[in-house]
Amino acid sequence: MTPNSLSDYYVDTWTSTEGLPHNSINAIAQTQDGYLWFATWEGVARYNGLEFRLFDRGPITHMLDSGTRALVSDQNNSLWVGGARGSLSFRTGFTWHSQPAAPSMVNHVLIDHSGNQWLAIEGQGVVRRQKNADGSYGESVWILENISAYRLIKSSANEIFVGTESGLYQLSEHSSSRIETTQFDKAYYLSLSHNGDLLLGTNRGAWRYDGKELSLIDPRINNTVVTVVEQDSAGNIWLGTINKGLARLSENTLEFLDASKGLPNNRVLSWYQDIESSIWVGTNGGLIRLRNAPFMSITQDKGLVGNYVRTVLSIDDETLLVGTSNGLSIIKQSCPEPALNDDISLSVLSLANASDGGAWVGTYQNGLMKWNNGAIEPILTDKEGLPTNEVRAILEDSQHNLWIGTPFGVVKKQPDGTMQHFTQQNGLSDDYVMALAEDELGHIWVGTGVGVGYWDNDKFENLELDQLEQAQYAFGFYIEPGYVWIATDRGIVRYRLSDQSSALVGRPQGLPIDKFFQIQKDDDGYFWLSSNRGIWKINAARAHDVADGKESSIVFEHFDETDGMASSQANGGSNPASAKLSSGSIYIATAKGVASIHPNKLHTLSSNPLPLVLQSVRFDSNYINPEAMPIVPAGTSRVSINYVGLGYVMSERIEYRTKLEGFDNTWSERRNTRSAEFTNLRPGHYKFLVSARYPYGNWTEAKVLYEFDVEPLFWQRKEVIVFIILSLLALIGSGVFWRIQSLKRSELRLKQQVALQTHELRSQATMFEKLSHEDELTGLANRRAFDSKLKELFDKARESGEVLQLAVLDIDHFKRINDKYSHLVGDHAIVEVVDALKRHIEPNTLLARWGGEEFTLLFVSDTHQSDDYLERLRSAIEAHSFDNVASQLKITVSIGVSSSEYLSDYEDLLKLADHALLKAKRNGRNRVERISV
Repeated sequence: MTPNSLSDYYVDTWTSTEGLPHNSINAIAQTQDGYLWFATWEGVARYNGLEFRLFDRGPITHMLDSGTRALVSDQNNSLWVGGARGSLSFRTGFTWHSQPAAPSMVNHVLIDHSGNQWLAIEGQGVVRRQKNADGSYGESVWILENISAYRLIKSSANEIFVGTESGLYQLSEHSSSRIETTQFDKAYYLSLSHNGDLLLGTNRGAWRYDGKELSLIDPRINNTVVTVVEQDSAGNIWLGTINKGLARLSENTLEFLDASKGLPNNRVLSWYQDIESSIWVGTNGGLIRLRNAPFMSITQDKGLVGNYVRTVLSIDDETLLVGTSNGLSIIKQSCPEPALNDDISLSVLSLANASDGGAWVGTYQNGLMKWNNGAIEPILTDKEGLPTNEVRAILEDSQHNLWIGTPFGVVKKQPDGTMQHFTQQNGLSDDYVMALAEDELGHIWVGTGVGVGYWDNDKFENLELDQLEQAQYAFGFYIEPGYVWIATDRGIVRYRLSDQSSALVGRPQGLPIDKFFQIQKDDDGYFWLSSNRGIWKINAARAHDVADGKESSIVFEHFDETDGMASSQANGGSNPASAKLSSGSIYIATAKGVASIHPNKLHTLSSNPLPLVLQSVRFDSNYINPEAMPIVPAGTSRVSINYVGLGYVMSERIEYRTKLEGFDNTWSERRNTRSAEFTNLRPGHYKFLVSARYPYGNWTEAKVLYEFDVEPLFWQRKEVIVFIILSLLALIGSGVFWRIQSLKRSELRLKQQVALQTHELRSQATMFEKLSHEDELTGLANRRAFDSKLKELFDKARESGEVLQLAVLDIDHFKRINDKYSHLVGDHAIVEVVDALKRHIEPNTLLARWGGEEFTLLFVSDTHQSDDYLERLRSAIEAHSFDNVASQLKITVSIGVSSSEYLSDYEDLLKLADHALLKAKRNGRNRVERISV
């Protein structure tokens, strides 16, 4: 749906204040996923309808400079980014890829049907890079050199053209040819029209090239420098200029939008029509969007007689009569014009249809008048019986009585001319009358500043509103079969005719404000409520349910200036302040024109594509690339997922629901929330789905945005769980079997219990005895066992006359081994020394660990032979490789020896051997020393 004129578009503006990194918007693109991208001199800004995200120079983007000039999206959801310093990179999904730099700034990028690159380069020309089979690109081939190239285009016949500082060129794989013309010198911009013609923005207007001839698009701009020329989906031609702003050519009508009308700057740099048909325009001073908004405002600029609208009335299926503080207007097919043939200034407050044609007109100072076919005549003033000339409401009832509401009561004029004046003294709830209506029973409803009532059987019946949040002001009525709805200063009140009961739908039931002026019902079953703070849409059936107590709250949708209203302040101190035409369009009186909406238009906007994208994923506090990371590591406690629906017309209103298959197969309503968190997910496979909609619309098809697996902890693995279960089953089975066998053997066990316990005690004693005599680390006899054996052998040697040799062996610098490596390595070293000794000691030698790193050797031998024997042992240890204990570890030992000759006590033998060991250490270690008596 294209607006009738350029001024019908709703304009949104963004600058650096709203999040853009720079106000010059050099290029605009939209990738297939729905994101909008804007090239600036400070990087590329990505927009999701709610916020901008900046991508600038750095290792992530591979940009050589933040200044970007070119943005081009392709069919693979990739975005090509070119700019200063010859920077060229492209983004696919979440990943950026670098490309070889060009020799100068890249003004534009074109990817042809074969995937080859064409680059328009500032001051250099055009270069072509052929795409290889593996996806890489070949060497640069210059097609056009030593010239500034601005923009490339591929025609419908796959021909390549480029706009340059020297005009238009056609390119082939290896050559170029200039399209000769004297009409212009420079071609800044190229695009394609719907019929395949080439559109050119030049230093002398905008041109069309059909492959044979050049023709001027519009002679009215032939002396204008055109920086942008594009054709939109409706066939309009858009022209950006260097200093005159933006123009739209529609069916030979040329309209301009410049800085005086809301354009940020008169120099237009870029243009783009998105998938919702909104027009985005980049200038030197910021970004604007021209869009179809839900509401359209008909104001004085478009021909309305005055902006301050107090009353609107449907006078036939297609025509609206509008009363403003400046007079009367007619609106037909959204086009306003004066309703009076003569230039008469009237301050109009109220309107009503007259049964004999035309309309009754209530004024602020001129009493009651009647309009018909462009003429207006006075009917009643204070001179003919009105209490005042200020007429705020008019009603011609089914009996053709004329009711006239004023600030000083209501006047009833019967068909025979008889007039009656009713005030509080006649039972009226208040004298200040603002609204009049007739229900199906013929009751005449009167809304005042202090309550509401109706005329029945020649008297007024007033409603008790105190219990309804103390409502007082009754601004307007909506009559439907069986019910009267009243717009009040405390919400909307429903009066049921069948039982004369009243119920409120207001703040306690979920409406965000108190005061509503008018109620209109559309053809889809929704109420539209006007207020000082915009328009509110609620479901009429649900409003009945709330009034009946079946529902506790009402759901609403709010519209204001951001939805196309010139002013969100609706008027309602007189009636009617809203109207509906047979087409379904609703019109509302506001402080700046008539706000109109066609609900079908809202349906159209709500049916715009709503792409769903995954914005980010976090595991605990760490952001990850979801394309490269489908695995959630074991032990992750939180998975956070951010998503968004890329709708740009009503971004804030998009509603979401999510589902995590594998966790919960039901939908979770998220309202406007764009994130979901899941904690302590069990190991398994999950799919995260999102669906979205505009309020009251249909949910989009569910889309899987992220599919992932949660890794199990060790004890959560299936094989471990199976093993544990099988082990438990085996244990239970064994227990059962053991119990059965136990019962069978119980008698035998009792008989054998004493013998068994005795045997166990003996075994324990044997074990303890062994432990008391054996070194736990080496398995050698310990000091206790050695001392006992030494005494025994010493006594035998004395009796037999044999000479007993005792050697004490100590590992040199053992503490260094512990300190350098560890005590565990030290233990291994001791064991290795013992193994080496065992391989070299003679059979009759008693080897024992005396404590720590000290060992004893006891054997029978004479002095000379024993010294040779011990020297061989020392040398064997020195030559032994300890690499299996620690790399390059060397171990030596010191040995002290003494003999039992001439000794009478074995303890003296020990002392002498110990002194000999000390002597070996003092003399430099790694030696054998003897002390004898």
